[in-house]
Amino acid sequence: MTETSSHLPDNKVLAAFILVILLGGSNSVAIRFSNLELAPFWGAFLRFAPAAFVFWMIFLVRKMELPSLRDSSVIALNGFLSSGASFALLYWALQTVPVSLATVVISTSPLFTLTLAVLHRLEKFRVQALIGGIIAFAGIAIAVNAQPGSVEFLPGIFALVASALIAAEGNVIFKMVSLKSDPIIINALSMSSGALFLVSASFFAHEAWVLPSAPKVWGALVYLILGGSVVMFYMFVYVLSKWTASAASYAILFFPLIATSLAAWLAKETVTLPFILGGLLVLLGVWVGAFYKKTGS
Repeated sequence: MTETSSHLPDNKVLAAFILVILLGGSNSVAIRFSNLELAPFWGAFLRFAPAAFVFWMIFLVRKMELPSLRDSSVIALNGFLSSGASFALLYWALQTVPVSLATVVISTSPLFTLTLAVLHRLEKFRVQALIGGIIAFAGIAIAVNAQPGSVEFLPGIFALVASALIAAEGNVIFKMVSLKSDPIIINALSMSSGALFLVSASFFAHEAWVLPSAPKVWGALVYLILGGSVVMFYMFVYVLSKWTASAASYAILFFPLIATSLAAWLAKETVTLPFILGGLLVLLGVWVGAFYKKTGS
């Protein structure tokens, strides 16, 4: 007998998932504004260091306890890579790659997450997830074709692919070793170690350590600290603790729709009909891969 699964998310998880989409989709546009005055690694550090401080303050006020030394070490190491290396590559790439194209490339992360989760034996192979990934990838290809780049974008695109791969591995590691850890602790540790990576990268890259002067850059930085980091990362870890790693990461597939709309409005990037069609195909892939499940016997 075959039946449709009723594994629908409860209202709290669904609300968190939607908030992750809205905030995460806005982040790339905010990073582009941050990059107007701030060097990429230094700008990323100015985002994550204050966000980590907020999480540590919550940690102290709530009188929480750190997890075991093993789990704390793994979370910190993962943050060094996922919040550090991954975002260093993202900030660097967004100096040249248009926001709309960048978020389309980043949205390949769920495909990496699905593959890595299976390789780590964290999830079983599901045909629906594979089909959803293929459909979503087709939509991404259409969206990319609608906004052709140039040779000068290639280094940035390769950096974005590497960033997506690192972030995907981070999602799987979170699911493997930190399932019972509170999102406050996870984010405090991972953002702190990520900030350490970023300030080190900034130092060795000889970046200028300055603060913004333009109000729009300050606004982008404040948004990235509070909305784009504290709220979004907390919500994403919360969703990740309730869903499978691959299903939670499918939020990233919505990011191009939000980012491109904002980029067209704020950065005057062009939105074409092929991109809209590609986005709709991506949404279909999300539904097939993340929400529609069948069990057979």
